[in-house]
Amino acid sequence: MTYFPERAKPPLNLATAVATMLVRSVIRPFLSASNFVVAIKLPNAADVELYEIATRELLDADRLIDDDGRFALLVDEASDITQTGWNLVSRFRGVHRAVLFYTDEGEISGDLALMIDHRSEIASPGATHFRAAAKRLGVPITEDDAAYLATKPLRDVRLAMRPGRSVSRLARQLKALPMKEVEVPTRSYEPGTVLLERMEGYGNAKAWGLQLADDIKRWTRREIEWRDVDRGILLSGPPGSGKTTYARALANSCGVVLVAESAASWQSKGHLGDMLKAMRRTFQAARAASPAILFLDEFDSFGHRGVFNDSSNHDYKVQVINGLLECLDPGDGREGVVVIAATNNASAIDPAFLRPGRLERIIDIPLPDEDARKAILEFHLRAACPSELGQFGRRTEGWSGADIEKLARDARRAARHAGRQGRVTESDLMDVMPPIVNFTDDERFRLSVHEIGHAIVGHVLRPKSLGKVSINSGRPARSGWNPIGATQFNEPLPSMATAKHFEDIIAIYLAGMAAERIMFGDHFTGAGGDAAADLSVATDFATMMERSFGFGDALLTDMGSGRRPLESLRLSDPQLRRAVRRRLDVQYNRASDILMTKRTELEGLAVRLAQRLELSAQDVGEACASGLGRVARKGRGRGRRSET
Repeated sequence: MTYFPERAKPPLNLATAVATMLVRSVIRPFLSASNFVVAIKLPNAADVELYEIATRELLDADRLIDDDGRFALLVDEASDITQTGWNLVSRFRGVHRAVLFYTDEGEISGDLALMIDHRSEIASPGATHFRAAAKRLGVPITEDDAAYLATKPLRDVRLAMRPGRSVSRLARQLKALPMKEVEVPTRSYEPGTVLLERMEGYGNAKAWGLQLADDIKRWTRREIEWRDVDRGILLSGPPGSGKTTYARALANSCGVVLVAESAASWQSKGHLGDMLKAMRRTFQAARAASPAILFLDEFDSFGHRGVFNDSSNHDYKVQVINGLLECLDPGDGREGVVVIAATNNASAIDPAFLRPGRLERIIDIPLPDEDARKAILEFHLRAACPSELGQFGRRTEGWSGADIEKLARDARRAARHAGRQGRVTESDLMDVMPPIVNFTDDERFRLSVHEIGHAIVGHVLRPKSLGKVSINSGRPARSGWNPIGATQFNEPLPSMATAKHFEDIIAIYLAGMAAERIMFGDHFTGAGGDAAADLSVATDFATMMERSFGFGDALLTDMGSGRRPLESLRLSDPQLRRAVRRRLDVQYNRASDILMTKRTELEGLAVRLAQRLELSAQDVGEACASGLGRVARKGRGRGRRSET
C-alpha cells in the first residue's frame, strides 16, 4: 500500500457527528473487514455528501490507493455507477471496500445489484441522535432544540453550524428562515377536459376523490405529511360505469401525472421475470413522477391465491401477487403515489391487497340514476345539450356512463347531418337510441302484477320501507338483459342481521313470480336469466344462509371460489342444492300466502300501475290498509331494489 501524507480532516460538528453515528451503526460489522460492497439507503438525498464524508473518515480515507495505483476504497452514490457488464468489473477492480448510497431502488442497476454483498438502511435522525452528538462534542442542547433539529435535513444543520455558534443560536437561525413555498403548478383546462368536479354519478367515489385532491395539494404545500394521505382504493363497478374515466378525472383534479397499467400489459413483456420487472418499473416511474396517480385496470386479473391452488399455474400466480404486494407496500413506503385499482368483480380480489397501506377501501360505482344520467349527457354535449330531457331519462334506465357517452357522439353526428351544428335536440337523441318495442296491454298488466307482488309483500313484511314501484312502457330492442320494472325499498342493511331478516329478503324477491302464478297460472322469463334477476339473487341469499352465516343444519362455512363463488358451492355440493331449494320453496309459499289474502288489492294496484307506470308507497299502503289485519307480519326486511 502507498501511504499519502495525512490530510487535514474536516472539523467535526453537530451534523457530521450525527451522520457519523448513523453510518457507524450500519457498517459496524464491516469496519474490520478487508473486502465488501455495501449499499446504504438514505432518507434524504440532500444529505448524501455529508454521509459520504462521515463514511470516508470511518473507513480511513487516507488509504485510498493501493500499490498498483488503483482506488482501494470507493464511497459514492449508486446512481453515479453507470457502467455495466465487464466495464463494471473494471470499475471495481482493485476496490477492496465500497459503500454506495442511494435513495431509490431504481438507482441500482441489475448488474450492480449482483456485486453488492449487503444492503442496509439509515433511518432519519431523531432527537436522541442530536443529544448524543452534542454530548460527545461537549456542547449544551435542550430537548426542544434536539427535537426541532431532527425535523431538518442534516445538510441545513451543517450549513447553519458556524464556528462559535451555539446550538440554540443554530436552531433560532433555522427557525428564522421563511418556509420555502413549494410552487404548485396551476393548470388551465379546456372546456372538454375531464375533471372530477364536473363528473356525476360517482357517489362516494367522487367524495373520496375530491378529498384526496385537497390532501395532495396540502401535502405539496407541506401543510400535512404523506402519512395523512390515503394510499389507494379499489373501484368496483359494472362494465362501462366509468372507472377509467374516473382515474383520468381524478388525476386532473389533483393536478398530478396519471400512470396507467394492467396485468395484461405487464404480462405482455414476456415470462414471469419480465413481468415482475415491468411491474417494478411502473411503480418506479410513478415515484419518479411523484405526486402521481397509478391506475391498475382489470385488477381481478391478478387473481386470488386461495382459489384453484391445485392448478398448474398456481405458483406463477402466487409469485405475481406477492410481487405486486411488495410494490404496493414496500419497506420504504411509496410516498407521493396513490394507487387506484379497478375491477368488475371485487370478490375475485386477493384479500391481502385490501389492507391499510395498500388498497384501503372498496368503493362501488353503481349505474347512474336518472339525475346522474342527465348530468353525464350534459357533460358530453355541453352547450349543445337540449333543455328538455324527459324521454331521455325514461329511455336510458339501466344505461352506463359509457352508453351515454356513445349516445352523445351519435346525437352530435345526427345534428350535423341535419345542418344543426352545435345544437342537439331530444329528437336527435331518440332517433339514435335503440328502438323501443312497446309492450302490449296484456304485457304491461303482467309486468305490473309482477312488480306489485314485490311491493305488497315488502309492504307487509316491512311497513314504511317501500319507496315506489314502477314499470317501463317498453323494452329496448337491444341484446342483453334489461331492467323493465323496479320496486324500490329505502332501508339500509341492518348491522346485525338475523336469519329472519334474510328469509324476508328471499320472500320479497320471490313475490313477483308468486304474484304472476296467482293471477295467470305461470310466470315469464323476467324472474331469471341474469345474475341480477330475482331468482338469482334469492338463490344466492339462500346459499349464504346455509353456507356462509351458519343458519343451516351445519356450522360449516365456505366462501366458494371463482367469479360466481356461491354458484360454485352449489354445483359441487348436491346436499347444499337441496337445502337451498327447500329454503326457496318455503319463502315462495310464504309470499304466495300473503298475496292470496290480498288478491283483490294485487289486481287493483296492477291495473293502476299498468296505466300510470309508477305508484308511490302511499298508493300501495292505502290499498293494502284494509287487509293488513289478516296477515301477521313476520320478521324484518332489507333495503333493496328488486328489478325485473
